[in-house]
Order: sequence, then C-alpha cells, then structure tokens
Amino acid sequence: MTGVAAIRARRPSRREDLMNVTRRLFAATVFGAGIAVIAAGPALGLAAPVDPSDSDSSRQTWAVVPASPEGPDGRAQLEYVAQPGTAAVDHVAVRNFGTSPLTVELYAQDAATTSDGSFDLLAGDETSRAIGSWIALDTETVTIEPRSAVVVPFTIDIPADAEPGDHAGGIVAVNAVDAANGSSTQYRVGTRVYTRVAGAVDPALIVERIDGAYEAPLSPFPVGTVPIGATLVNTGNIRLTPEAVVRATSIFGWWSAEVPLSGIPEILPDAATAASAVLDDVPALGPLWVTVEVPSVTSSGQELVESVRTESVTVIVWAVPWIALAAIALLLLAAVTAVINLRRRRRASVAPQDPLVVNDASGAL
Repeated sequence: MTGVAAIRARRPSRREDLMNVTRRLFAATVFGAGIAVIAAGPALGLAAPVDPSDSDSSRQTWAVVPASPEGPDGRAQLEYVAQPGTAAVDHVAVRNFGTSPLTVELYAQDAATTSDGSFDLLAGDETSRAIGSWIALDTETVTIEPRSAVVVPFTIDIPADAEPGDHAGGIVAVNAVDAANGSSTQYRVGTRVYTRVAGAVDPALIVERIDGAYEAPLSPFPVGTVPIGATLVNTGNIRLTPEAVVRATSIFGWWSAEVPLSGIPEILPDAATAASAVLDDVPALGPLWVTVEVPSVTSSGQELVESVRTESVTVIVWAVPWIALAAIALLLLAAVTAVINLRRRRRASVAPQDPLVVNDASGAL
C-alpha cells in the first residue's frame, strides 16, 4: 500500500510505567510499511451458536479469526499500537466448519459494554465513531465452501485527529437462519480489534457506587452477612483490568475484614462494570465503614499501580439485628402491658367501698 505508514506492535514491560513503555515501543518497533500485531485474550466469538438438539445437518458453524494472506495465523484477536494518521493492511479468515456452503455478511463495529460489564459490539445498524469506521473490508459478503476458509483483507486507517488511548471494536460475520415458522434469527461471530493510538495516556478509575445491607438471623446476639455491590468506572483513555477489595471496619476498630470483589472484567474507556462481594461473620456492632480499594490495576498485562489515578468512596452500613430488636421490642411491650393490667386489677381489688348511712329515727341530739 503506497505511502502507508506502519502500525507497530506493543510488547508491554512490567518494570516501567505505561508512558515510558509506550514511548519505547514506538521507538523500537517501527517496521516501515508493514504491520505487526499481538494476541492477548479471548476472541469475540469462536463459532456460531448451534442447538445441540437440532438434527438438521445443514446447520452451520463458523468463526472469524485473525489471519495472514495465506490463512489463519493463530492470533486470538487483532491488537495494534499506531500513530494518528497512519494506516495498514491486515487480514481475517472466515472459517466454515459445516458440511454445506455458507454465505455471511461482514462488517466492523465499535465495541459496547453490556449492563453487566461484558464486551459486546454495536448492532449492525448502529453508527460507529472509532474502529468500526476506521476499518474498510475488501468485501462485505463472502461464501465459504464446506470445511474451508476464505481470507478477507481489510485496511485500518487511523485518522490524524484520533483521540489518544485505547479504542475497541470487532469484525463480525453475520448469517441469518430461517425458522420453519417463517421468522429469521441472525447469528453473528467475530474477532476483537484493539488499537492504542499514540499520545497522552491517562489511566484513571473511580469507584462510583457502593451498596450494602446487613443480613442477620433471628437471634439475640446474631452474626450476619453483608452483601456488597460496587460500580467501577473507567474514566481514563485506556482499558483497565483492576483487582479490587472491600475493607470494612466497625466502631473503635473492634472488628474488621477484607474480601476481594469478584466478577471484574476488563473495563473499556468510559465504561462501567458491576462487581460483588460478601462479608461473612459480621457481628452486630452498629455502624460499619465500608470502602472499596483498588490495590492493583493492569492494562494488557502492564502493571499500572503507580501511574493510575484511582478514586474511591466510603459508605456506612448499619450492622444492627433489626429482626431480633423488633422481637425484643414486642416482648418488652407485652411485658409492660401485662404489668399495667396487673396493677389496674390490684388497684380495683383494694378500692374503698361507699360508707354505710345510719338514719337516727329519734331525730334528737
């Protein structure tokens, strides 16, 4: 491709912060007019979903994988480091694992984040503003013979005004399956595409919300649990994979605990994810100060503890045995009522009778 600058491979080092690593990578991995990519993590999809109970042997399975001009090359996904205003050519292969020819439509789209923080792509009719608009496929419709693959070249063209940092998307192959009732279901399978555009790197993560409630058994002296939910937001411009912990402390430090937050996936820039944890064996000591802290953050394997900006919040969760207190309150109320009734009966039993009136018939004094 005449006049096309190179996109360079990223090889992160754990011994340097992200800014130094990025600068060194740009200096050390210039390939002229070529392209280099690395694989790191699972692909967007491996094969189209198939109902195992479906006996129709014509049902197809397929995959979209990174490739060289000769065919699939073993990469799990497409990942680039690039300067603004550069472009390069790469390839994907569409593999047909079925026993009949398969025709699919190909397109590229920006990444999206689902409500639970999972990686997804915009729908085919939505408008992409980054990778999805930077990628131009040589063809948009491909027919693949059974048990074979077709290689499709594409060009990724980074605009001169592209914002620095990570941009995520994917290349997708879509096939529509017609059902017996006349409806149609679209299956899409793809491979992820990540591009880190050179420029100022700003890794930042905040804990936006913490929720928790004390759950205790019906007992005068309960030891309960506190389920914790937290929302983490990537406010920087590169993707982050954090390790977070929940720390809880009671009044005067009589009790404390620490548990990891589970279910934290990689968080794309401007995306949020929810995570959860459970504090066990929590005594009913009144207020608990609960904080979510982020002791470790990585980006594509690069440790960012010293360079990432993190913000957290602390909330108070009341560890009070409400059920037990309500039962005790009812018992006290019953006891007080019984005492009041008993006192009333006693007062009634000792009350003085009306005096006897004696009539002096003589009327004399």
